[in-house]
Amino acid sequence: MEVKILGTGGFANDGLPFNAFLIDGHVLAETPPDILQSLKRENVPLDAIDTIIITHFHGDHCFGLPFLLFNLYLLRGGEATKPLRLMAPQGIQATLKSLLGLAISPDHPYLAWSLSTLDIVEMEENRRVEATGGLWFEFFMADHTPLTYSLIVGTDSEPDPLFIATSDTRWGDRLAALLARGGRLILCDSGNGNVHLSPEDIEIRVMPLLAPGTRLVATHYRQEPKRDGGIVYALSGDLYRI
Repeated sequence: MEVKILGTGGFANDGLPFNAFLIDGHVLAETPPDILQSLKRENVPLDAIDTIIITHFHGDHCFGLPFLLFNLYLLRGGEATKPLRLMAPQGIQATLKSLLGLAISPDHPYLAWSLSTLDIVEMEENRRVEATGGLWFEFFMADHTPLTYSLIVGTDSEPDPLFIATSDTRWGDRLAALLARGGRLILCDSGNGNVHLSPEDIEIRVMPLLAPGTRLVATHYRQEPKRDGGIVYALSGDLYRI
């Protein structure tokens, strides 16, 4: 499994590419406002994407979805030529229709194309969803508002999770339970400690829970980080192989 970092900036940031990543070259996690720029910068062809994941409906995670879908609509000539799956929290149908309509106009044909082309999967806690390329996904509710899911990812050839992305969360029992699932790579959000994990939370509370050999990288931050204690920060363009 490969995890490619497309961006690392949180909702408040000083000009960093917004937080997003790619799994095995075809599963896109998060569609922030600048997702098209991040994909182009990292030489990711749009038509390689067959699965889109949105962990929650804050703007830094989903406001780029209308532009991504519109460009796929143009690329595919308005035809449903390739499967395209969207995994997101409950309520995605109404949210998608609203987002796309606000982005251009409610009667534009790409709305109907998007709603008919997308195979929409509503996230449910601990539900396992099989994906292309031998991947599977499970979802774990995070301590965040609005409804937010962390991602647990594995492959058909491995019985245990290989990769966990915490999404936006604060410290609490739920995060401890998520980390108990294992994973060889943890992509961990960071922030000010009120609605996100602070660097101190990560170093003092999260890292001691990790199994030997587990790699943790922090993301979703405001400015290019300096090394902060034992924390390693993800950078745009990083590629992690598991």
